[in-house]
Amino acid sequence: MRRRFWPLFLLAGLLTGCPAPRATIDPQGPIQAWATGSLERIRPEEPPRPLEPFTLYAARGEVESFQVVLSGPRGVRNARLEFSALRGPGGAVIGTEHLSLYRQHYVEVREPSPSLEEGNRSQGAGWYPDALIPFEAPGGRYRAVPVDVSPGRNQPFWVDIAVPRGAPAGTYEGSYRILAENGSLEGRIRLVVWGFELPLRPSLYSFVPLWRTKSKAARLELLRHRLMPGRVEPEEALEFARDHGLNSIDLGFWSGANAHTCRAKPAPPVAELAAAKAARQVGVPIYNFTFDELDVCPQSLLPEIRAWAANLRAAGVLHLSTLSPRPELLDDGNGRPLVDIFAINAEMYEEAQKNGLWEAARSKGSSFWYYTALINPKTPYAPQWLLDYSPLNWRISTGFLAHNLGFSGVLGWAADHYDPDRGQDPWTDVRYFNAGRAYNGDGLWFYPGREVGWPDRVVPSIRAKWLRDGVEDYEYLRLLRERGLSLRLDGLEQAMARSMRDWQKDPATLEAVRRRIGEVLSQGR
Repeated sequence: MRRRFWPLFLLAGLLTGCPAPRATIDPQGPIQAWATGSLERIRPEEPPRPLEPFTLYAARGEVESFQVVLSGPRGVRNARLEFSALRGPGGAVIGTEHLSLYRQHYVEVREPSPSLEEGNRSQGAGWYPDALIPFEAPGGRYRAVPVDVSPGRNQPFWVDIAVPRGAPAGTYEGSYRILAENGSLEGRIRLVVWGFELPLRPSLYSFVPLWRTKSKAARLELLRHRLMPGRVEPEEALEFARDHGLNSIDLGFWSGANAHTCRAKPAPPVAELAAAKAARQVGVPIYNFTFDELDVCPQSLLPEIRAWAANLRAAGVLHLSTLSPRPELLDDGNGRPLVDIFAINAEMYEEAQKNGLWEAARSKGSSFWYYTALINPKTPYAPQWLLDYSPLNWRISTGFLAHNLGFSGVLGWAADHYDPDRGQDPWTDVRYFNAGRAYNGDGLWFYPGREVGWPDRVVPSIRAKWLRDGVEDYEYLRLLRERGLSLRLDGLEQAMARSMRDWQKDPATLEAVRRRIGEVLSQGR
């Protein structure tokens, strides 16, 4: 019986965007394809591999990803990709509507980001797959489909499988097929669905503001990646929390005080803060990101911090700031801290651990979120959020490191930052400059969608997927702890991230430990 395929989208026409000069494609040449996991970057000239069945493991409510790589020694003409449904136990089906496909777009790193630590360095100049063009995007300057592939070059595709919450546990099998003028190839995929479920609303909090595309559609794209878009409009709050996993809201009242200004505006009246909170009250924590990196500022700002903290507390709003937990910030006169959520980087974390203020702040009810920006020369060994650093820098941050070190959230300074004033096109130039140095991809986790025909949306990067997968790792670890199953791991999960310096660099090890945790949770004993 002929296997039926449900075409998701067709591929034909454009070159891949790989950096090689255009070369004549021979549509009679052979084609090659293979599948691989999500924690690997496929460089343009990587040698082809055997086409073998590929197996994934995921919980219900989880999004698990893999890559399909297409190439041909004499090029590929007019290719297209089709997927079948995944069929599982008792006739259960995960249909193609639960699959999202993207073409990976290569961006050039011209100037490597700074490297200050032998064990965690930039992977150097060259071409990196990063932007993920959705197959359903209408297309503009770039489009996912159709596509041609230059001779001897790779064109990787990214596949997200969103496991339905009602899917029975067990093994599901399906196929994908690549067709081109050159011929066709078929591959097999297997998905093992475990017997537990991840919640819609993630346990890890986050703040990832949009700078350039401030639309509802862009905010929803962040939520699809389990990242919170910072400020949310009142009319969106209920829908976002009920249907899309929103777990916290920033009110957006900015003091104006950061490391560059060291000056703060007066705190808003309590009534104004309370009204803004009431308009967004949908059963999730509401906070205000107020002060940014004031550790370098003089102590004279303490009265302003106290005034803002007092008004926020009177309005029932949590106070978040990127500040170290200094003694004067841990007592508002009534034994409570002035800061409810300290967002700190690796240097601030290590200092707070050393001087005892981490535990002092936590004992008074404060929590901690992790952030990083640029590269701190004092802690270059910590995970870095730069495009040309290894994939685990991203995934470990929101997963094993955040959980094991005691962070309840993460903070990114921007999701879609680029500089149009200097003519920057983020689709071809991913540099963020500070003091004359390039920090590739800093603050740019999502690309502007207008270039693919979506002017009011953003396009995810592979790095956004790694952050999302880390948030799901965090959920695995939380479930493991809450169900009292940690002893079954014999410390494997703790060894994944023991400190800012000591964290796992090998993707295969992370995948093996994640699979072991999934097996333990699925067995439930």
